Amino acid sequence: MTEPPASGVPAPPFPGGAVIELDGVILRYGAHVAVRGASLRLAPGAIHAIVGENGAGKSTLLKLAAGVLAPDAGAVRVDGAPLQPATPAEAARRGVGMVHQHFMLVGSFLALENVVLGCEPTRGGGRLDLAAARARAGALMRAAGLSIPLDAATSALTVGERQKLEILRVLYRGARAILLDEPTAVLSPIEADGLYATLRRLAREGRTVAVVTHRLDEVIRFADHVTVMRRGQVALSRPAAGRSAEAGGDGAEGELTRAIMGGEPPPRVERPPLGEGAPAALEVAGLTLTGAGGRRLLDGVTLTVRAGEIAGVAGVEGNGQRELVRALAGLEPRAAGRVAVGGVDLSSWDIRARRARLGVVHEDRHAEGVLLGASVGDNLVLGDLGELPRGARGRDAEAALVARRIARFGVEPPDPSRLAGELSGGNQQKIVVARALDRVAPAAPGPGAATRAPRRAAAVLAQPTRGVDVGAAAVIHAAIAEAAAAGLAVLVISADLGELRRLCHRLFVMRKGRIVATLPPSCSDEEIGRAMLGLEAA
Repeated sequence: MTEPPASGVPAPPFPGGAVIELDGVILRYGAHVAVRGASLRLAPGAIHAIVGENGAGKSTLLKLAAGVLAPDAGAVRVDGAPLQPATPAEAARRGVGMVHQHFMLVGSFLALENVVLGCEPTRGGGRLDLAAARARAGALMRAAGLSIPLDAATSALTVGERQKLEILRVLYRGARAILLDEPTAVLSPIEADGLYATLRRLAREGRTVAVVTHRLDEVIRFADHVTVMRRGQVALSRPAAGRSAEAGGDGAEGELTRAIMGGEPPPRVERPPLGEGAPAALEVAGLTLTGAGGRRLLDGVTLTVRAGEIAGVAGVEGNGQRELVRALAGLEPRAAGRVAVGGVDLSSWDIRARRARLGVVHEDRHAEGVLLGASVGDNLVLGDLGELPRGARGRDAEAALVARRIARFGVEPPDPSRLAGELSGGNQQKIVVARALDRVAPAAPGPGAATRAPRRAAAVLAQPTRGVDVGAAAVIHAAIAEAAAAGLAVLVISADLGELRRLCHRLFVMRKGRIVATLPPSCSDEEIGRAMLGLEAA
């Protein structure tokens, strides 16, 4: 059932939003200063957006406000009183709840069990009172405009429903201030709009709402106030609305981007022109994969990407995108169907054999892309050492390959001996994309030389700019466009529709393991979103 029937249980009385003040807070990780004397006030009745580059201190600031981290200096106050002790339990007791970027849910539990986990209501004899929990959760859902199937297994919920469940969890614990870290990173446009409708309703009730996001269009459309973090400091804090006319020719988004970067933003990357009659370079036909219990994870996926074309795959996360990338890379031996690059059937090839013709970036760089405890140089040549000469010539070739990839993709700092785990998320992502793209579309020798795409090659890039800032995204987008202009076929799987629109010549919409629509990048967000959710034929 989606929502309990009206039971006469009113929503708990709401005493008003919490005022959160961070006053000159400093947080250090060893020698690194993550937050440098930042001050911020979060007030009830408004949606407050916090933006900035990777490593700017955005999420750290929220964690300080929620008691997840304790400041080394400065003060955190809730309703004028210091947050002491600085713990999540004390913050929750004071009415502050945080929704983390990665869901903190137990997949095997029912949705209702996740709601009450840690604060279970009991009745006589200490027995769990799920009836009381259901009544309270239902009242809170009606008050907040949420719709969640409380009796469903959490693992069966959509990504959007799990995001709502996280919000319900903090409301159930009495949150008067709700802090959300990248809440729309994996949502469809329709789900993102629905989430902000819920947040607006909570703000109108008088709650305090703060959102960390990389999506500046969301800030402009939904936020009442925006704070820009740069290098651990507050660079700008002002009302978000009504400033486009003052912001110059490129409007409010350009103004925010300049504040984020401390200067002019990089030029926007445009998709390269696609030549007439370009041959098919990546062909996928009838690709299927069956999971546990006989569920079809991939259900006859068929698509073609031409040489020089950038094609996008849009879809609500969890509809087969991850399995598609793994099957194309050769990581799913149970997959059936045909995968060909340049007319050569790779279906029976193993991972190593495919690597020379198919550059792949997986969606989770920490799980499947970067060894955080290894050096930048070692990460940049993972999988390539077997192709280099042995001995001194091999060492020289390895050093040259590492130097080329660092320079081409602007990895910062440009030190191959640094541990990858010491780099920002954006620079870690540059390492992953550099390794995949440079392998199949290497730069020609010499400074400023153009990219050379070998014949019969393709790239599959999952979430290539997820969680990276404007500057790092521009570097990655430019590399993708350059590789396509040189003749590489590129398939981009992304939850960011703006990214897909700017880069791609065509968009495939994926739902329940199938390609359900093929659309031009000029179609509306609503049209894409409805196809993603299966609301109508696109």
